[in-house]
Amino acid sequence: MTPEADTAPRARAGGHPGMKVAGRRVDVGDARDRTIGRFPYLIDRVPAGCLHAVLVRSPHAHAHLRSVDVTAARATRGVVAVVTGEDLTRWQEQPDGPFPYYGPVLPDRPVLAIGRVRFAGEPVAAVIARDVDTAREAAATITVDYDVLPAVFTPDAAMAPDAPILHEHVPTRDVMTFPDLVLHTDDGGNVCNHFRLRRGDVDAGFAASDHILSHEFRTPQQQHVPLEPHVTIATVRGDTVDIWTSAASPFTVRSQVAETLRLPESRVRVRVLNVGGAYGAKTYPRLEPLVAVLAWAVRGRPVRVELTRAEEFATVARHSSVVRIRTGFRSDGTLLARRVEVLWGAGAYADISPRTIKNGGYSSAGPYDIPNVSIDSYAVYTNTTPSGGFRGYAIPQVAWAYENHTDLIAEHLDLDPAELRHRVLLRPGDAFATGQTIEDFHLAALLDTACDRIGWKPGPASARRVVVAPGIVRGKGVSTILKTTVTPSTSTVALKLDEDANLTVVCSTVEIGQGARTVLAQLAADATGVPLERVHVTYPDSAVTAWDQTTSSSRSTLMMGVAVERAGERLRGELARRAGALLGVPATAVDVRADRIRSGLGPGLSYAELISRAKLGGVTVSEVHASDGGLDPETGQGVVTPHFYHAAAAAEVEVDLETGTVRVVDLHVESYAGRVVHPTFAELQCEGNVAFGIGQALSEAMVWGGESGALLNDSLLDYRVPSVRDLPETFTVGMTEDPAGPDGARIHGLGETGSPAVPAAIGNAVAEALGTHIRELPLHPERVWKAAQAAAEPSAGT
Repeated sequence: MTPEADTAPRARAGGHPGMKVAGRRVDVGDARDRTIGRFPYLIDRVPAGCLHAVLVRSPHAHAHLRSVDVTAARATRGVVAVVTGEDLTRWQEQPDGPFPYYGPVLPDRPVLAIGRVRFAGEPVAAVIARDVDTAREAAATITVDYDVLPAVFTPDAAMAPDAPILHEHVPTRDVMTFPDLVLHTDDGGNVCNHFRLRRGDVDAGFAASDHILSHEFRTPQQQHVPLEPHVTIATVRGDTVDIWTSAASPFTVRSQVAETLRLPESRVRVRVLNVGGAYGAKTYPRLEPLVAVLAWAVRGRPVRVELTRAEEFATVARHSSVVRIRTGFRSDGTLLARRVEVLWGAGAYADISPRTIKNGGYSSAGPYDIPNVSIDSYAVYTNTTPSGGFRGYAIPQVAWAYENHTDLIAEHLDLDPAELRHRVLLRPGDAFATGQTIEDFHLAALLDTACDRIGWKPGPASARRVVVAPGIVRGKGVSTILKTTVTPSTSTVALKLDEDANLTVVCSTVEIGQGARTVLAQLAADATGVPLERVHVTYPDSAVTAWDQTTSSSRSTLMMGVAVERAGERLRGELARRAGALLGVPATAVDVRADRIRSGLGPGLSYAELISRAKLGGVTVSEVHASDGGLDPETGQGVVTPHFYHAAAAAEVEVDLETGTVRVVDLHVESYAGRVVHPTFAELQCEGNVAFGIGQALSEAMVWGGESGALLNDSLLDYRVPSVRDLPETFTVGMTEDPAGPDGARIHGLGETGSPAVPAAIGNAVAEALGTHIRELPLHPERVWKAAQAAAEPSAGT
């Protein structure tokens, strides 16, 4: 809280407005602009005098750079500058020259390749010209001589003893950028970071078990595919930098650009409009340090870079994974011990992998009561696109593993999969794998809701497997997941009530399509009593708006929403104090609600009348909401989240045994919401989770190959995101609310919660239909057909 928090008066409990707008389907203030094309996006912005930059990228996954010949490019009419890695090395020696490496956790990624390229698509040169066409024409004249090196594309291949080493050492910072990180960068080889969790005595747990099962599961790299690609405009004038960007974490951009240009953060201004989708792709800087360096090279004029769709695939991806999971359990299903090893494909540079693999590491224990757990989670350098956060933040990969594994345990014990989960799911009061106590947890109820919705019949798989036509079978599957949010975490907000009693919410939450500006306006209206139509929420501007950690990890409503509610309480308290002084009564005798201020009977004053009579000119208050937590770096024990998000999914699928085609017939995802602020936006978020889960389950995978190790499907013709036709014939989403929770009407995040449950439920349904589990995603027709043929072989021989 702010220093004055304990002394500033607050409105009494009865001072809240009577007609709340939170929880209602209120009109969206910018709905018209959204529908007629006036909604402001950075991709539509081109400042006067703007220069445009085009990047030259490596076709090879791993190679030394013998030479980069830019002579013809620099001679092209209309070209202002051409920048290479050699220029970066030379400039680094200048007193005011840029530092050529960046990365949110580890500064291991050059803004342009220096001496070596480590993935196909890595930028090796940039052409800055008066227009895009000229820049592209000049870029085509640049010739690069490569000395191709061996490459590795999967984390297990990169962990092999004879694997080529991508980085001779892993650079670190003197100051920890993220307080929640657990860094172990000294394993050697291609290990970027290693997260460890130890709870109980795993060996003793295995020794006491009646049964032990071990399995391995895999997921591929995937792309976020936001509708709006990365766009950044940078201007350097003297020792100040102005950045416009499509980033979800503007203050992280500010710190990274300041580090790159060796400036105080106060000299860097970052502004963000609406972002046309992110899903994790724009949470951390991937383009901004490069564009800032290019702007530094041509000081005084704006430089703009807009990525193509193919370049998006060479900018950031979701981690591939190999999950090896071993569980010991009793004959009644009680889980006694679990050992997990997770290998994450970090790509060529660290990006946010150390944090991602920490979250995915401790979450690999699943939402289950297991007293003895040992987890080793490795971020592994590979010659692929650098990996970053992706909707669900490493939970989809591990949920795919532990939920398939759970069904295999049920099969081994001849138990109904839903019944087994009911026996072993965490309940309030239990301890999670990190030792944190579970609270406000309703996963068993969510599972029942999902099962009821699709007509789950308890019993063995044969009770649900249905042959609907020759060669066409149906099966059902369930899954349960839990996830966390970034912890510790901080959000700051200022509320400004002007002389006309209009309220401005000054915050840095980014609108990425989730409806955050409307939701925060609703919460602010309820908290202050200002009518919703007079509430305005700003766009982020690091020179003006209050600091916020990030718009990601399903944290904005949870963290910024609470900050807004507290600030609203503080604002009403300040109005009560001012009114009390004006009216000659104690502040505690003043009632502040619904744009009126009263002391005793009578009409009282409006907010505007008070501001005018007291000659205030306006009232401004600020608040901070922060969560606490952290893990022991050796044991992984501690607090990982202020709330465990959780969801359950149930699916029915139809499998064509002749073609391997999987069709999702019915699907329900039930997420715990606590309190829904805007039902329409909440439903849209949950439906988006379904679409993401369908793509992960059935079609999406980045495929690397060829002699150069290039990405073979870097277009939406070849990389299949789901269309409306790929969605289930019937699907529904539910949001379980509990307004009487431990903190009253507590708000929770919904932006990612349901997504990780979808692929696992579909995978378990396909396994039930086939009679065998497929342990690698996606479930494309060829993979499913092969599994069906293998499952049929024993019966075919009899």
